Amino acid sequence: MVGAETQLSFAYSWFQAGNGHDCINFQPNTYWVVFALEKEGRLELSHDCNGALAISPRLGPSLENEGWLDQMEADFVASLSDRDPAARLTSIQRLGGLSLPSSRDALHRVIETGDKEESGWEIYAALRTGDVTVLPKVKQLLQVGDHAPLEGAIALQLQNVDQGSAVMDLLAILQTLLADHYARFYSLVGMGNLTHANACTLQQNWQEQDIEPQISKCKYGGSRKGSFNPGRNDKSRLVAKPEKFPAPKSTSAVTALSGFEVGPVQSSMGIRT
Repeated sequence: MVGAETQLSFAYSWFQAGNGHDCINFQPNTYWVVFALEKEGRLELSHDCNGALAISPRLGPSLENEGWLDQMEADFVASLSDRDPAARLTSIQRLGGLSLPSSRDALHRVIETGDKEESGWEIYAALRTGDVTVLPKVKQLLQVGDHAPLEGAIALQLQNVDQGSAVMDLLAILQTLLADHYARFYSLVGMGNLTHANACTLQQNWQEQDIEPQISKCKYGGSRKGSFNPGRNDKSRLVAKPEKFPAPKSTSAVTALSGFEVGPVQSSMGIRT
């Protein structure tokens, strides 16, 4: 950890921010988690756009014997109790970025008690941790469509589901969300990765027009008892090809809100600027 009072070189440009550079606009009386590299005796942001993330001023206890990921998780969990709704929402998104299974209990508490927006983001964050118990709530949430930032981000995560117990929930999404093209596609990818069934696996040179026929085959195969082997797991996973079926445009903003690029950096928690 870097000391509480540390000089950090940075630049902010409203014009450049639109082009993906110099995006971090430090303001007085705000709190940030900073990823920095030491260069020639001074600290510089590891990246001029995602090298610092705004956080709540409400921090958790200092975990002196734990790693910095554990410290960040403790801080973000503590800030779920912040009175500021915007700070709570930011903390939910940060927990989704960390993707730690140990965050699930805290996330579930907000799913049950938070408002509609917070609960939706908690479902996204829980799914990022690999928690497939939220998939029935995902199906319900995606009834409104999958093009808004939250819904698009959730749809994108369906391809990463890796627990065999999720097969029937993914099948239910395929069977009921008839107009949600992203959710259906990424559920199909998830089904193929989980079951390795030919009925749910797009061929190597698939095109966009092949998706719906493949979904129809997968839905039929999934309705036949014993058709799938959900317990099977190996290293062969289909990776969605963006040039054939791009992710929802809204998900890039979500990645900026919740994602972390973890590298060989020094981290400083709760820097007040």
